[in-house]
Amino acid sequence: MPGHYTCVGLAAHLASRLANLELSYPGLKDATYQVSCDEDPTVEDYANSREPPASNSVKEHVMLCVRMRLNNRHGVILFDPGYHVAQPITLMEDGAFPQCGVLEGSTTREDVRRLYRYRFMPHNNAFVEWTTEELRDGVLHRKESNIIHVTRPFLSGVDIAERRVLIYRFKTLLGRDAYGKLTCGIYLPIKNVSKTNVTFFHESEGHMKHYKKPLCYFLDENVDEEVEEAMAAVANGTGRSTEEIRHTLVNLAQLLSDEHLFKEVVELDEAIKAIQYGIQKS
Repeated sequence: MPGHYTCVGLAAHLASRLANLELSYPGLKDATYQVSCDEDPTVEDYANSREPPASNSVKEHVMLCVRMRLNNRHGVILFDPGYHVAQPITLMEDGAFPQCGVLEGSTTREDVRRLYRYRFMPHNNAFVEWTTEELRDGVLHRKESNIIHVTRPFLSGVDIAERRVLIYRFKTLLGRDAYGKLTCGIYLPIKNVSKTNVTFFHESEGHMKHYKKPLCYFLDENVDEEVEEAMAAVANGTGRSTEEIRHTLVNLAQLLSDEHLFKEVVELDEAIKAIQYGIQKS
């Protein structure tokens, strides 16, 4: 919905804006399409053929891709607004200039850095490998590889990626500046309402301020000034009203109070993970 974009909507919105460049760069619209991404698969097995494996493809993420040719050298330009990457990602099949280097993603904490590396898969240019490294206090904390299928358009972003996001058990609302830097937001895990904390973050006096509160707070009539201040900052930074954010959190608290619904969400999420990782049920 306009103003309420996931990666699917962000990619579609960016494509519509890039279409305005068609007059200056004829053929751009025909060379631009959405591509699918599977997060943290077994990369070597995934890229054994020219097509993603039908048995365990989840395709939970979407990017925008522009196919291009430079002096008979083939490559792609990827745009990833859903991951707050604020610049085009240029990749050549031969790995030479103008191939991009390491890009740094935005995080909400000063002690955390997130580095992105991209390359065409060796011996299979149907796929791009995207490696994420997370460093905490300069030490590697987590590393994972994602894989992007770039040779064909992904036509099912709403049917697949959007539906996957609906029951994904970690929810965020994020604001950012024109350079992709996170400026404010809300995030929370999906648990039973009595066990769920919601975290607000926003910039204050040059630093990122975090504030955590039990989701149950939004079912009560009590007023916490720090929560109200945090909600107002997030509302201002995301183009919403404080009442809209409050209404969303109240609705979420009420939904997570429904034990039957919560159980269904957990079971669906676990079933998708079982497909993705090839887990056999006993």
